[in-house]
Amino acid sequence: MGGEGTGDNRARSASKRGQTPYHVNPPDLPNRFQQAGSNPSRTTQIRPGSDPVANNMLIVFIVITAVKLAMAAVWGWTADIPQTEAQARAFLLGGDLLDPAVTGHNPSFFPLGHYLIAAGCALASDATHLPFAFLIKVPAILADLAIASWMRTIPKTGNTGALLYLLNPVTWLLSVYHGQLHTVAVAAAWCAIWLAEERRSSWSGVVLGLATSVRQHYAPLILPLLLRGKTPRLKTLAGFALVVAAVNIPLLASRHPDRLLVPTWTYGSWGYTLILLQLPRGPPQLGVPAFARTGDTINQLLRDHGSIVYWVWTAIALAWAWRRHGRVDLWRTTLLFLLGLYAVSPGFGVQWLVWVVPFWLVVDRGAAMRYSVLAGAFLAGSYWQWTLNARYGVGSITSNLDVLSRLDLLGVLVVGLLAVVTWLYAVHAACKLASLPKG
Repeated sequence: MGGEGTGDNRARSASKRGQTPYHVNPPDLPNRFQQAGSNPSRTTQIRPGSDPVANNMLIVFIVITAVKLAMAAVWGWTADIPQTEAQARAFLLGGDLLDPAVTGHNPSFFPLGHYLIAAGCALASDATHLPFAFLIKVPAILADLAIASWMRTIPKTGNTGALLYLLNPVTWLLSVYHGQLHTVAVAAAWCAIWLAEERRSSWSGVVLGLATSVRQHYAPLILPLLLRGKTPRLKTLAGFALVVAAVNIPLLASRHPDRLLVPTWTYGSWGYTLILLQLPRGPPQLGVPAFARTGDTINQLLRDHGSIVYWVWTAIALAWAWRRHGRVDLWRTTLLFLLGLYAVSPGFGVQWLVWVVPFWLVVDRGAAMRYSVLAGAFLAGSYWQWTLNARYGVGSITSNLDVLSRLDLLGVLVVGLLAVVTWLYAVHAACKLASLPKG
């Protein structure tokens, strides 16, 4: 793969042949090492910190981050914010974090890293009197900056890919508006893959352990890390296991530690389960004879045992990676695993939409941006749709379509269509990735 090591190795090889050493630059950037008016076959090495293009881009990234922080202070709110604060307060009071009764009746079960970050934001809010609704967005915004900074170091993305990530509609909405910690886990997982793929570092296991300690979905990626050629396997595995164990030991005192093995999602919010759930509800509102409720049994079965689907896909994805033992492309393998979760999971949370973005920008920038347009529109539509609950005084607007005006009903149908189209795009991309030859 590319990276700094690639250029250095080629430079050493060139020196042995008596040629002038050179550096390999990202394909999407001009050769900023060339001196104006000089022979294009010769380049000048620039000392770290003296590259004006790199310095200017870093300033741009910082300005974008400052704008996001300013917007986060005055814009955006979702139900996840008070739920996360309830979790933070329960943690600070020593409550059972895997018992919804002590976390604002929110059945979301995460590893301890989630609660540590949330509790830190709560304590900061108490100390500074800044609203928790703002402070809980700060970790995700800073995580976006970290991902963009790392992206600049690899030729597959460079400054252009990093800028596309920072300005991405999905990352912007989720970090600035939503108030969630998924992006923190994404940043740690991306860094772990970057360390393993670009640096061959055993620290990748430690960093993946940190990602897993915020969102447990990333734990299976330890196998592809170990299968990567020239990976220091023992150190990587030991670092991962020690971090996950050390961070999450307190959760073992819960009366329900098994709940960590059940993914947190909302059933029927997109994809095939949206169709299964909404078809019996929708037609009467459109003047079409109601469908027979034959899907009720399927819906209940998937509600009760949907986590089995998650684990079956995980086993399939890891078997796919095992077949490529020693030739695992970690970027592609990670993207396939996450897209597969999108494709088969009976439930979904709009926060999941950010999971694939930085990995997809490395693998296929064009496909990543097409996905981002679809997912960004679906995300914005979802935020609008949630406001209808309060406007019409109902707990779930999709369960009460008969109260909607024609215009609002049309809007809800468009959001549902975007959910299905975005899901279909993810399914298509997953199938395309899985069908590529080994290597």
